[in-house]
Amino acid sequence: MEKINQFSIQRLFLLMKRHSVMNAKTWLIGLGALSGILIIIALIQSYSNGFFDLESLVTIGTIFIFIGGFIVTSAAYNELHTPARGQFYLILPANTLEKLLSNWLLSSAVFVVVAFVLLSVVLGITTLLSSWVFNTDTAFFNPFTHDNLENMGVYVVVQSIFFLGALYFRKNNFIKTLLSVFVVMFGLSIILGFLGWVILGEFNHISDENLPESNFVFFTETLPQIARIIFWWLTAPFFLLVSYFKLKEREV
Repeated sequence: MEKINQFSIQRLFLLMKRHSVMNAKTWLIGLGALSGILIIIALIQSYSNGFFDLESLVTIGTIFIFIGGFIVTSAAYNELHTPARGQFYLILPANTLEKLLSNWLLSSAVFVVVAFVLLSVVLGITTLLSSWVFNTDTAFFNPFTHDNLENMGVYVVVQSIFFLGALYFRKNNFIKTLLSVFVVMFGLSIILGFLGWVILGEFNHISDENLPESNFVFFTETLPQIARIIFWWLTAPFFLLVSYFKLKEREV
């Protein structure tokens, strides 16, 4: 028991391997289906436009990755929520942190990197196919540019919300998490709107000319900087910490 309580990299990778093997078939079918849809869209666009529109295809592919990743994340703890299999999962010879990190790493960093590399491969095949069939110019996608790495980072941060939803909700995790996010964002917008009205007065009187210099700097520079720090450095750790205690609660 004492050894299990100590964090083990070996057990972490074994848990990741176990989860990958159990879900490989479902993941491959999903990725294959989305790749096929993207190829069909690309060929239709090439036929209609007369050129290979890489930019729009990257946008569509990125949307597919985000939505698909959130769905995969929402199903990360389906085993735990199944009565018969859940008991077996809870008695696996691993501690809570290892169980948490194994699922999170697979559905966050590993998933998003593999998905963007796969997107690059699919678009590479598609641009060659489009060039051969429709005589369009070839254009290749580099998944490791600054913008794409930033998109990967955004995915990892937002994914942590769905990761908590996977633990918190027992059924329909993806839909319930989306609904929860909408309700929270709606509530925050009302609160922030009210605070803005209290601090600045009626909204139709707000302008760059009549705002005090200190307030103008606060709202245009300081506040956005605070928001970036909260998003990039606090959001994912917060939701992972809550997820850890939620998983710990289930184990007890």
